Amino acid sequence: MAQIQPFKGFCFRLEKPGDLGAVVAPPYDMIDGPMIDELYAKDASNVVRIIQNKKQSSDARNSDRHLRAAGFLKRWTADGTLFQDERPSVYLYKQEFSVSGARLTRTGVIVLVKLVDYEEGVVFPHEYTLTGPKIDRYELLQATESHCELIFGIVPDEDRRLFSVISSAQTTGCKGRFVDADGVGHGLYAIDDAPFISSLTQALSPKTILIADGHHRYETALKFYRDTKNPAHAYVMMSLVSMADPGLVIRAFHRLLKKYPGTEAIDVRASLAAYFTLEDLGAATLELIYEGLKPVSPHEMVYLDAKSGRAFGLSLSGEGKRYIAEQSRGMSSAWNHLDVSKINSIVIGGILRLPLDGKILHDVFDYVNDASNAFKKEQDRPEGYHGVFFVRPVDIAAVNAIVSGRERMPQKSTNFFPKCWSGLVINVMGRP
Repeated sequence: MAQIQPFKGFCFRLEKPGDLGAVVAPPYDMIDGPMIDELYAKDASNVVRIIQNKKQSSDARNSDRHLRAAGFLKRWTADGTLFQDERPSVYLYKQEFSVSGARLTRTGVIVLVKLVDYEEGVVFPHEYTLTGPKIDRYELLQATESHCELIFGIVPDEDRRLFSVISSAQTTGCKGRFVDADGVGHGLYAIDDAPFISSLTQALSPKTILIADGHHRYETALKFYRDTKNPAHAYVMMSLVSMADPGLVIRAFHRLLKKYPGTEAIDVRASLAAYFTLEDLGAATLELIYEGLKPVSPHEMVYLDAKSGRAFGLSLSGEGKRYIAEQSRGMSSAWNHLDVSKINSIVIGGILRLPLDGKILHDVFDYVNDASNAFKKEQDRPEGYHGVFFVRPVDIAAVNAIVSGRERMPQKSTNFFPKCWSGLVINVMGRP
């Protein structure tokens, strides 16, 4: 099953652990142009220069910026900006954060994981990938032969054995720590204790891994290994978290339904009544929406109708259930009865009469992972939207059941929080 290895990671040389925040960065796909500039200005050694090197006017092709990235990495390992640990280690990655007033900690172990095809049933994807990002990441991997970012994997752990082993980790000194702009505390610890590494390896050996974030990077690393056939490329760096970890949080992506060309005249609220039982909850307020999303609420989701400014509790009716069954498209009942699947099937296919493809889903919805932000966005420009679908986060057990059944989750159905930052530790492949 899952095969792991410790490794001699490269870390930034810091005067004190609290300086780590100056040199690390969010995942590459969460960094836009202004943030790249901000990270460049933060420190001359910020890892953004590797994972998202700035384009220059002299670049003849996209790969030129990755060659610059490789130059930075080579220079930093040579001049001591990055130093390599002397002993093979695993790295404990603690993230502390608040959700709904509760303070939580999520603990991952950063290890090298053997690359295998999805068909082997050891590593499972939970979403689909795009060609463009994989080409970009391949060029970076080809230029640097290094892993500077973390793939985030979660591990089914019904017996809680893995969680118990991770919780037993004895750490001596913190290699680095920082608090990000969202108030999430990040801490990195190296563990070279042989008995602990052995216990971790044994706990993981019968397990499978579900990729939470980093599908493009995993598939890129696998292709790179296939292409080079170099044993040094056979493993990829991942942060693994037990599904029993109480700090494993999934946030929802709420959906603002745009007035897509040709759909402007459709009364979506009235049309929903053909598929859902609607309860008028009153004039929409954020407090009312939060109340409707509580687990004790009888409603499956809440719809804010932009035209009337009122909130409605939605529950699938008998007719809606029949429609979902007729439009199953070969997917399991569990997949089709996810709230986001109901929205896609009924709203896009049934009401708007549009094709259910990735482009349409991207063009028709604005996805926002915070209910208050989604509410504000609609309030600021109600004329641009039919309304907003507020949904509850999908349960990790539901994700695991669907993915273990060899299905992938619908687009924008999971938002694992917090994200794993880049540059905490770097794996330079082939370095002894």
